[in-house]
Amino acid sequence: MIFCDYGIVLQRRPLRENDRIVTVFTLEHGKFEVNFKSVRLAKGKLRALSEALTWGDYRFFLKKGSNFPVCTGGRTLSAFGGLRGDLESLYLAMHYCEVVNKLTPAQSPSPEKYGLLLGALHDLDGRGCSFWLRRAFTLRALELAGFGFRETAAGPESSLWDVLHDGSWAEVRALKEDPSAAKLVDGLFARVFGEAIGVDLRTLPFVK
Repeated sequence: MIFCDYGIVLQRRPLRENDRIVTVFTLEHGKFEVNFKSVRLAKGKLRALSEALTWGDYRFFLKKGSNFPVCTGGRTLSAFGGLRGDLESLYLAMHYCEVVNKLTPAQSPSPEKYGLLLGALHDLDGRGCSFWLRRAFTLRALELAGFGFRETAAGPESSLWDVLHDGSWAEVRALKEDPSAAKLVDGLFARVFGEAIGVDLRTLPFVK
């Protein structure tokens, strides 16, 4: 079976000598691992489509009885070159992808999470990092995954809380820095990831 979908590369790892296993989060089919054959060769034609933080229009081939498709073509829609040129933005983008990866079961489509990630990457690509971005993104991703804190009594004051959950990225950027409120939010994250979900975010030490 051949199928096409828009997707964002969340992570990649080597497979055998010349291939890669790439985790792609797609709009219509959800998250799954894809075999990119021969992309680690110098002449690998699909190398760009297999790189982390790539947004593309992909074509996949899935053999009958298999859950492991092969990428057979596609085109890059954006490599987010702006964020790749800034180490702080690059780390935050990788953190976005890891959060979505850890909160998204395989083959469970979530157009809302896909839209959240794509919009956040576009914003970061064009404007760089800001104090509240990571926390706003994580709050929204957790809510879409069923672990939301919107109604918690332990949150910061309501106007900040509302913008973090529902404001545009421009509104999030306009929020004043508040280290004490940020510490409270980070404590909520630590509890849900460490206790409720039981995962360790490897990118967390590299982001503010």
